[in-house]
Amino acid sequence: MSSSGRDAGPHRRGGHTSRLPPEIARAIVGLAEERSLGRGDALPSEPDLARLFDVGRTTVREALVILENDGWIERSQGTRTTLTSLFHRPLLGLEVLEPLEELAARQGWTCGTASVSFDVGAATPQEAGRLRVKADTTVTRLSRVKTIDDEPLALMRSVVPERTASPDELRSGFRDSITRLMATTRPLRFAESEIGAEPCDAHLASMLGLTSGAPVVVLEELFFSDAPDPLLWNTNWIVPGRIRLEMLRRLPRPSPSPRTRT
Repeated sequence: MSSSGRDAGPHRRGGHTSRLPPEIARAIVGLAEERSLGRGDALPSEPDLARLFDVGRTTVREALVILENDGWIERSQGTRTTLTSLFHRPLLGLEVLEPLEELAARQGWTCGTASVSFDVGAATPQEAGRLRVKADTTVTRLSRVKTIDDEPLALMRSVVPERTASPDELRSGFRDSITRLMATTRPLRFAESEIGAEPCDAHLASMLGLTSGAPVVVLEELFFSDAPDPLLWNTNWIVPGRIRLEMLRRLPRPSPSPRTRT
């Protein structure tokens, strides 16, 4: 939600315009952005919002429920409605391969790294298939929790074959970002990515502060350099609502018109 939705052409009904709650929710977000409101700032009261957008209070109430369910606002009986830390959710463009730390610095939020662990062993059949290595190849599994303003954002696991980096190289070189580490030691060209969703198990739930079975977004990535085989396999289990994933989709190029014979 990023626009106020005021350009729509609503119809009048019962003295108010007949705008739907989702549209008013977008309009409330637009109003907050126009006023440069942030975490902890209060929204106008329900009567004021109803007057601002020329709708009934029931519509405003339903719009606020939408925003509350999305985690953007906090409401309690007898107090003001305030914005949460999720209001200005970071935006992760899936077409750009960069460390989260650089994204955070550019967008004005703090990215942290916690619960870092290393596990060295033989590649499982699944890991071997993804990385195009033999099943007995040594791999290092690097796990860590990334945080946004001290709240869990994602559990990240990188599986790195020994041909890319040894366990000792990873332990000594890793600070906060596997993307930065790879880019500083070799040409990092691109990543092939897949997005899905799955319910989290008890371990994942405890790492991310969720309840077991809660849905998480799964972003899988294969990093490539100049060679045809992957450098590493990343799996990112992301807490829904903590970050926005964006992809720019373009229209296909028109096919060239067939040539006519003369």
